[in-house]
Formats: sequence, C-alpha cells, structure tokens
Amino acid sequence: MLQNGNWFPRIPCFLSLLMLPQLLIKHQSSYSFNSIIRTHLSSGHPEKALTNFTQFKEQGLLPDNFTIPSLLKLCFELNQPSIHGENIHAFAIKTGYLQDIIVSTGFVELYFNYGHFSASYQLFDEISERDVVLWTAMVSGFSHNGLGDQSVNFLSRMLREGIKPNRITLTSVLAACSQLMVLNLGRSVHGFSIRNGIFKADDVVLETAFVDMYAKCRNLIYSSRVFDRMRERNSVSWNAIITGQVNYGSSEAALRLFREMMYENKTEPRSSTLASVLQVCGGTTDLRRGREIHGHAVRSCRRSNLDSLVENNALIDMYAKSGDLNSAVLLFQNVRNKNLVTWTTMISGYGMHGLGKEALKAFDEMKKSGINPDGVSFIAVLSACSHGKLVDEGLQLYISMQRDYKIQPEMKHFACMVDLYARSGLLEQAFGFIEKMPVEPSEFIWAALLSSCRIYKNVELGENAAKKALTYDQYNAGVYILLSRIYADSGRWEDFSMVRLFMKELGLKPVTARSWVEVERKVYTFTVRDNLNPYSKKIYNLLETLKEKMEKGGFDSDRSGGGHNNISEEENESDLCGHTEKLALAFVLIKCGGHQGPIRIGKNLRVCTDCHESFKFISKITNREIILRDPNRYHQFKQGSCNCCDFW
Repeated sequence: MLQNGNWFPRIPCFLSLLMLPQLLIKHQSSYSFNSIIRTHLSSGHPEKALTNFTQFKEQGLLPDNFTIPSLLKLCFELNQPSIHGENIHAFAIKTGYLQDIIVSTGFVELYFNYGHFSASYQLFDEISERDVVLWTAMVSGFSHNGLGDQSVNFLSRMLREGIKPNRITLTSVLAACSQLMVLNLGRSVHGFSIRNGIFKADDVVLETAFVDMYAKCRNLIYSSRVFDRMRERNSVSWNAIITGQVNYGSSEAALRLFREMMYENKTEPRSSTLASVLQVCGGTTDLRRGREIHGHAVRSCRRSNLDSLVENNALIDMYAKSGDLNSAVLLFQNVRNKNLVTWTTMISGYGMHGLGKEALKAFDEMKKSGINPDGVSFIAVLSACSHGKLVDEGLQLYISMQRDYKIQPEMKHFACMVDLYARSGLLEQAFGFIEKMPVEPSEFIWAALLSSCRIYKNVELGENAAKKALTYDQYNAGVYILLSRIYADSGRWEDFSMVRLFMKELGLKPVTARSWVEVERKVYTFTVRDNLNPYSKKIYNLLETLKEKMEKGGFDSDRSGGGHNNISEEENESDLCGHTEKLALAFVLIKCGGHQGPIRIGKNLRVCTDCHESFKFISKITNREIILRDPNRYHQFKQGSCNCCDFW
C-alpha cells in the first residue's frame, strides 16, 4: 500500500530484485502477472498494479521485456523519482532487454515524461532499428513538452528516412502546429493525411486534432468545416470548436454551438467547455444563460474535485462580470478548498464593482489561508485599489510584491500603478512613475495617462501622452479621439478640427458606441441616435419626458459627453439624448414597465458624465435599480445614487 506517496521504502526489495542472480523464471506465471499489471494500469489503478507486482516479486520472478514497460508506467503514475526509472534502465541494459524495441520506446517515453529530453534524444540515436512507434514517441514527446519546433523537425526527419507516420504521429505534430501557430504547415499535414489514406471520416481523434489546430491558428472557417463534417463528436471535439470561437470573439457562435451540443444530449460537456461558455456569458452580461449553465453544472454532479473547482471559479467570474456580485460572493463562500484562481477571481470581482476595501480584505484572507499571491493576484488587487481610489494601499502592495514575494513587476503591474495615480488625479506622480520605469513604457500605459488627462482636463500632459502613444501606433483611433475630446473640453476647436481632419486623412473612424440589454430572453443592441427599433418613436418621446422631469428637479445636462462638434447647444443636448445607454434604458422601461427587477445594461465605451447623472436621477423617479457595465467598471444606480460615488 501507499504511504506518503512513496511506495519504494515499503518494498525495499524492488530495486534489489533487479540485481539478483538469474532465477528460474516460470514463464506461464510471468505472463499472467504481466497481463494483470497491464490491465490495472490501463484502467487507472496503479495501486492495484503495485500490489500485483509485489506478489510477482514474492514468487521469485524477474521482470522481462513484457514487465519492464509496465514498471516504467507504474513509476511515473505513482510519481516516483526518475532515479528509479534509471535503475530499471540499467537492469534492461544488463539483461539485454534494451534491444527490444518496445522496451527502448518505453524508456524514451519515460524520459520525456520526466522532462529529460536529452536522455530521450541520446537513447533514440543509440537504437539501430526504429519503427513508427518509436518515431512517434519522439514527435509526441517534444510536442507534449512545448517544443513544437523540434517535434516538426523530427517529423521531417522521419519522412526523409522513409517512415510513414500514423494517425498518432500526425495528431502530435498538429498539436505542435497549434503551439507554433503555423497554419500553412497544419494545412500541409492535412493534405498529406488525405493523400496517404491516414485521414478517415470516422477518426474522431485525428479530426478533433484538425479542428483544434485550425481554431488555434485563427482559421475558424476551416475549423468549422472539419467539425461540421464529423460523423461522431466527443467532448474534446466540442470543447475545441467552442473554445476556438470564444478565443476569437465569436460569442454568438460559441453559445449556438453549446446549445447544439446540449441538444444532441450525447456528450457531457467538459469543465473547460463550461468555463469557456461562462466566459462568454460574463463578457456579454448574459446573466440568464449563465444561470442556466450553472444549473446544468449542478445537475451534472462532477465527480472530480478539480473539475468542480474549475467550474466554480468560472461561475464566480461570470456572476461578477454579469453584475450579480451577491451571487458571486455567495458561491465563493461555499467553495471548499479554494485555490489561488478562486481568490484572485473574487478579488477581481470586487475591483470591477469598485469595492476596493473588500478586495483588500479578501487579499489578506487569502494570505492567512496559506495561499501566496502571484503576479496575476497583484494585478487584480492593484486594479481594485485603482477603482477604489486607494492610492497609499496600492503603493504598499506594489512594494510588498517585490520585497516580500520576490515578484518582479511586469508591464501590467506598471500600468496598474500609472492608472492608480492618474485615476485619482495625481497626474504628475503618474508621469513621474512612468519616467522611472526600468523598461520602455508601452502604448497602453501612455493611453491610460491620456484618459485621465481628459478627465482632469490637463491639456499639456495629455498632448505629451498622446504623442508618446502614437509613436507605437499612429493608426490608434482611440488616442486621437481622446486627444480631440481634451481639446473640445478646453474649447480649442481649431485643434479639435485638426485632429479629426488628420484622422480622416488616415482613414480612421471612432469606435461605434453600442449598448445592449436583454428583454424577454432576447438581446437588443442600440447605436447612437438609433432609429431602427420599432419602438424608436416611443423611446425618444420617453427620453424627452424624462428630461423635462429632470430639469424640473434641478438636473443640468453635462454636455462634455456629447459629440464635441462645434455645434449649437440645442443640437448638443439632443445628441446626448441619443446616447446608446439611454436608448437601451428607455426601451426596457417601455417594454417592462411593471417589472421591478434590476435593469442590466452593457456598453462598449466609457459612460459619459451626463448619462451617469441621468441614470442616477431616473433610478430615483422610476424607483428602479439600474446596473450599467462599461469597460471601466460596474455602476449600480439606486434611489438617485451610484455605488461608484462618482469616481470611475
């Protein structure tokens, strides 16, 4: 039996057995024991295999060329040190079993499993007779260890020596193509497999490898073609295509595929598939569908604690990103054996909602639980400090990261610190931090400073930040937009016009503002001054009515969020009424006037001051809770106030 994960001390005769003089081998008994050991290993019961090997030894039997491959697998599966495999290697050399191609291939695979690539390479070169299985072990070993270039090189060498690869060889080299993101090579492998009769319509493993390769090489068209032609699909196939769609922004396609998978009802979705789809739900604030997936995860009752933890972490993230922080917290509190990802996800969730102090408290509790933060955890907590205006606390964390945890800051940590200073109005400190950075500041860092320069109306520093950001990418439309708005806010209309004219000459256009909201299980999207919705007339009439009520209540529109064209006051105010989040809000109020649940709206651009103030006022006069998510954070409007305390 196992003791503290180490079975060798309990069986001191294991290694000495290899050094015993030759005994009379009972071939029939040896064959029987070998079969039993292999059966236990293939069914995932290494402990039972170990028990049978003990009996094997007690009967005075020596390992033979059939026993050694099983012993090597047993070593690895029981997480034993590589020295034991090396001792078995010495025994195989002494007894001559290393000449057996199956035995030598087993050692090649073992050394790859332990990360001893040079040993595998050396052993391979010493073997005179090589078959396709041995070559495949080399191609697969390099691929599985992230050495895609060497895996591809071995395939080329294999073909030059006239060895025809099999389906396993190609599956491994396709994984290497995915790592290297070399689409042309992957397509060549695809063509080779068809011409040589290796690729067959009912080969789920190889077909799935092609789906995964094309998806990771950013060719979703080819990935979908292979997937659509598959006669049989397993959980790995579905995961490959869904994850591919998620990674490259095809949210609707990912959700459609997930629905198809559930409709077929033949394949239980993997935890990684559920996590990918929950990522889509969080990104699109699709809380209803996220809850449906949560229900499915509960009903599936995962046996593996790891699978359950992956799903719970994804659910916490989904609820936080969908604006339902209470559900995220409740789920977090009920998760047993929280890992670093669980804590970091919750800390990030608090930060999104502007709850910096709660994020700091969770960060401290994580450390007390015995889990040390990593670089990602510090990004999450520094970002939370930025959104919570906790400058001193953020600075202490930044110092502690390097002093106490020996974590060297990366560009994202620098960006968090710049944002921490700049968002709080400490623009000079932010600029000073940038100047002292040990590495060249990235475009993102200058853009973060520029954004705050616009908020705090610092034209000179804003111009400097814009100039620096544009040295990295002169076609970054966002930088030009921010700079033009700085000029507009300060009344420098000539400079504003010059920037916009320059954008036109470069062929740049501002990002189209969009807001979306779900009503009656359907998502509706709105753009600026949208008139395509059948309810458009009612929407604008309602907005005019609400504007009149707000004006009577003393509300004064902030025109700084308008289009910034040098136009009349009346036109500018009309433009503000056409902002996408207001259109979405009015639509919900018209369609669901009697419903008293929270209104959840998503937006792809930062909410302007006028809309923010309007939402506060409307939440009070309609007695409705409004949750608005913009790229910066969540805003929860309730009874005339917002949880951001007007800081975002």
